[in-house]
Amino acid sequence: MLKDCDWIVTQDTQRRVLRNASVRINDGRIEEVGNVKALAKDEVLDCKRKVLIPGLINTHTHLSMTLFRGYADDLELRDWLEKKIWPLEKRLTGEMCYRGALLGGLEMTRTGTTCFVDMYFHMEKVAKAVDESGLRGVLSYGIVDPPDKDGIERQRQYTLKFLKHVTEMRNPRISFAVGPHAPYTCGEETLLWSKDLAEKEDTLVNIHIAETRGEQAQFEREKKARVVDYLDKIGFLCDRVLAAHSVWLTKSEVKLFGKKGVRVAHCPVSNMKLASGGATPVPEMWEAGVPVGLGTDGPASNNGLDMFDTMKMAALVHKNSRWDPTVANAQKVLDMATIEGARCIGREKELGSVEVGKRADLVLLDLRDPNLIPIHRKETVVSDLVYSANGYNVDTTIVDGELLMVNRKFQNLDREKIEEGVRLSVAELIPQ
Repeated sequence: MLKDCDWIVTQDTQRRVLRNASVRINDGRIEEVGNVKALAKDEVLDCKRKVLIPGLINTHTHLSMTLFRGYADDLELRDWLEKKIWPLEKRLTGEMCYRGALLGGLEMTRTGTTCFVDMYFHMEKVAKAVDESGLRGVLSYGIVDPPDKDGIERQRQYTLKFLKHVTEMRNPRISFAVGPHAPYTCGEETLLWSKDLAEKEDTLVNIHIAETRGEQAQFEREKKARVVDYLDKIGFLCDRVLAAHSVWLTKSEVKLFGKKGVRVAHCPVSNMKLASGGATPVPEMWEAGVPVGLGTDGPASNNGLDMFDTMKMAALVHKNSRWDPTVANAQKVLDMATIEGARCIGREKELGSVEVGKRADLVLLDLRDPNLIPIHRKETVVSDLVYSANGYNVDTTIVDGELLMVNRKFQNLDREKIEEGVRLSVAELIPQ
């Protein structure tokens, strides 16, 4: 039982913020919220001077890229990828990806993310790390088409092998998604194969779409169509698609996303750092009914996994670009990191809010930290979370009712062992 929270930000349909309230958890689910009396059988956690929120949902990252944090900064996207990142990725081993994913899990646990969507390589090893961390992950192998047919078939087999692996893990916290990297790295056949597999397995298609102006120019030159128009023409767009970035869209393309049910993972920090230009048309997406979640992107292009940082940047980039301080208010931004993130992965009935019957994925922040003093009243709690808080205010992280961190002490992960593993991997990957 989480007893006597100063505040509970429920994120329910009324967006209630409760004062001096408690939560009882039973069998991984929320059983009671509000004025809850402790029972003799309850294991009680004193939550005075704490604010309880739903666990944050990161809808787009590449977890193992923690290994590349700070390695290739201040570069344009294509140079960043082709000259720095892709050459290193060719040298990655499964053990390296495992160690990098453990570090990512450590960082997310520390900063209040309980669920995330990932795309990368050596995903069996990433899944092992997620299993050990106790976090909730939607995992996809990143499909990139080689120039030859045999290579394309190998990529498909890697995906099918990973699907089998996730199925055999029988871990309800770990689920599979299909991961075609992008329309500029995957041909039409691969894109449609990915969509068909997602339909068959009842899962998501995790993909990057319209990240840069250069991508649009390439498609207009080679396909005689903009990226989204091309994807619609080939029959790819549907309500299983989770489109990361989606920066360079016209109003008509946004409306098409809404019509087709496409979901978007908005990654403002990465987009600004890589100078994608402009700003993702999130207000138009809201108007068109497009579900929009927040993502950090990988730690090589952010350079962190702190969703509080991403929330603040999301609010500021839209206020600044629209000359309107009201356009992305704190409540809308918190929605993207919680209940709308759950909607993006099709789990809004189970995750994203503090409500009876939902999975107990919860986070407590310490209100004694200087940057969270004062809390003026109920009406300011949400804005304090978005504009004042950071991930290192997180005191306790809970997934499925299991304590992953309590009083800032990790319960599942060995910090020193993870640090040593990453040091060894980086020394092998990037010799000095």
